[in-house]
Amino acid sequence: MIGLFRYYLGIAIMCLAFALFAMFLSANPAAVASIYVGIAGAFLAIAFITSGPESRW
Repeated sequence: MIGLFRYYLGIAIMCLAFALFAMFLSANPAAVASIYVGIAGAFLAIAFITSGPESRW
């Protein structure tokens, strides 16, 4: 199950990287970055849900 945790954690980190780039390159940086941070938070929550031994995913 550690594989799923690493997978979803990697996606969350990439979303944070996208948010950082959006802060510098977007026409409306606050809106775009907040969307990416929200998506990163969702993937981080999924990572912690799938990390336990009782997870059936």
